[in-house]
Amino acid sequence: MLTSFKVAFVLVLFYFPFFFLALIPSNSIFLRPQDQRETVCSKISLPLVCQTSVTLAVIKPDGMAHQTEILSTLTAEGFTIVKDKTTQLTEEDVSVWYEDKVQESYYPLLVQYLTRGPIRILELERIRAIPKLRSLIGPTNPLVARQSFPKSIRALYGTNIQENTIHASDSEQSAEREIRFTRSLE
Repeated sequence: MLTSFKVAFVLVLFYFPFFFLALIPSNSIFLRPQDQRETVCSKISLPLVCQTSVTLAVIKPDGMAHQTEILSTLTAEGFTIVKDKTTQLTEEDVSVWYEDKVQESYYPLLVQYLTRGPIRILELERIRAIPKLRSLIGPTNPLVARQSFPKSIRALYGTNIQENTIHASDSEQSAEREIRFTRSLE
């Protein structure tokens, strides 16, 4: 009993400073920016502070020519590839994935674009995966991305608002739904 108490006491003494860092708001004058948590977690693993999440990235047909560079960028930014699959979408696949866009005037062009060649589906994991990936790929429109975020993936490799190289889930709910969908593709 006393030994368990000693172990617990030592663990509390060890982890307390790190819990304190995690509780301070990211905009605090006492800490560096939001990436402080990522910096700490890259050096040591703190189970309650350093929780990772999973998101989905899809390299679209126009991005496949740049997949090596895109993968290098993702791994350099701390993403771990959990699953990696290259596949060819059918019209039916696109209608399921973009069910909310079927009635849009641009939908036929979207189907034509996404079925014209293979895509690469990547399940990615890291701390703050969704916002980090969204930031890394840049705005949907590559022209805007080139002005605002010139080093983003879409700025570097995208052509136009449709042929923008890569897709990334925009929320936890989207990531869960899209991961379920992409796992069903065979």
